[in-house]
Amino acid sequence: MEGQPMGFRRGRDCTHDRAVRIERSRFATVVEMSASIVHQINQPLMSMLANAQAAKRWLASESPNVMEAIASMDRITRDVRAAGETVERIRALFKQGSMVRKKVRVLDMMSEASRLVLQDPNKCDIPIAYHLDENLPMVNVDPVAIREVFINLTSNAMEAVEHTRFPQVKFWACVTEQNEMLIQVIDNGPGIRDTEAIFDAFVTTKKNGLGIGLTVARSIAEAHDGHLWAENHPSGGAMFCLALPLSSGQ
Repeated sequence: MEGQPMGFRRGRDCTHDRAVRIERSRFATVVEMSASIVHQINQPLMSMLANAQAAKRWLASESPNVMEAIASMDRITRDVRAAGETVERIRALFKQGSMVRKKVRVLDMMSEASRLVLQDPNKCDIPIAYHLDENLPMVNVDPVAIREVFINLTSNAMEAVEHTRFPQVKFWACVTEQNEMLIQVIDNGPGIRDTEAIFDAFVTTKKNGLGIGLTVARSIAEAHDGHLWAENHPSGGAMFCLALPLSSGQ
């Protein structure tokens, strides 16, 4: 239209472009979270199916083995509980909407994350060592969200060392000069080829992985004004580092 300010159309286009970017961001978030849920639920479901089939075989054989069938059913019960806990964790994250922070001990979140990961029979024999500075202060975080970060990092570390002769996963925690809590999850696996690309959505080295966990974990760290990054350990293996800010009074 004649006489119309030159910037009018550009302003409208910028507004439109911004709306498109927001919509794409929302869509990407939905896709990432949906894929994450599928990934976390699929493992116990597949285990339940395998154990149900095993129980059926034990009972249908010419000489039914009731004890083996009961053992398979016990494993199904374990997997049902694991799936239920996963659903509750996801529900808690969605229910909160925004983060609900409180002061908690890092060791408590580490221990709970390890307990949940060790329920996987493929990971239960991998030792975890804790190396924490004495008198560590508590951190003011959303414990549900940060626990999810620890679950992801612990699970990844354990999968990295599955084929290592003497597998080991270590937790380190200390307070830095920058008044941050630095937490490191270290494994003695094969290390990481690209320490930055692994945080991109849908990038994964796992056969059945979706490449979502580390993307979500980094987002949670940044939502706490923290940082999550990866390095290759000098003596071999990978090292994931989570830095969380401490309040000035700690």
